[in-house]
Amino acid sequence: MIDELKCPICGQATRVYMGNARKDRLCAKHADELKSGRIIVNEEGLFVEPKTGKILNKNYQENKVEKEVVAEQNGVAKCIACGKETRPGFLFCPFCYRKYVDKKLLVEITNCKEITILDDSYEGKFTCTDGHIVKSKSEMIIDNWLFDHNIPHAYEKILPIDADQRHDLHPDFCLPGYGDDTDDIYIEYWGYNEKNIEYTKSKNYKMKIYKDLKITLICLEEKDIMDISASLSRKLKFYKKGQINE
Repeated sequence: MIDELKCPICGQATRVYMGNARKDRLCAKHADELKSGRIIVNEEGLFVEPKTGKILNKNYQENKVEKEVVAEQNGVAKCIACGKETRPGFLFCPFCYRKYVDKKLLVEITNCKEITILDDSYEGKFTCTDGHIVKSKSEMIIDNWLFDHNIPHAYEKILPIDADQRHDLHPDFCLPGYGDDTDDIYIEYWGYNEKNIEYTKSKNYKMKIYKDLKITLICLEEKDIMDISASLSRKLKFYKKGQINE
């Protein structure tokens, strides 16, 4: 349904009488409320609750908040996550949008100036044998196995993916200089439901980056956790350098 035939308050279909749609585009319910005085129109042409002064237009508050929160420096809109220039009115640059689109974001604002993104890396709940705090029981099993086998590892170590190091990924585990190799090996645990469309998009996006950068990546899934010793031992023994090892 086109916007011109949607109620600006609720998004429902505009009331049509004798083949003519209302010019104010209100649905039947809100047209009746306007007629009874429960809704009024202010000087800006917005629909308002007369008792509270609350503006009822569906997109008004969303647009207002977005314009107020967007970080601007010297008149240039900045991504609130990485600080790179973005389009006016947009909170994220295209890269960070893809990075955070499937997450429930916590945003910490200090003195109305500094914005900190608290993403999944701040949601650790499980303490491993070596003291690492991870987000899931499966990650704890992986971490403990690495520790028990004396394999040096870091949890969610930052992996820069562009020259200026403004964008990065956070692979679940990094094995610095594993074995006789001077390059790092990374482990990603894909434990989510593959039927989750947004998660699948995010996974595919990250996998493409790993492939393009020729990162040595070992992929683990829930079935691998059932026998982590056999799965991880085999994958660490037979991995191919610079490739995605599934």
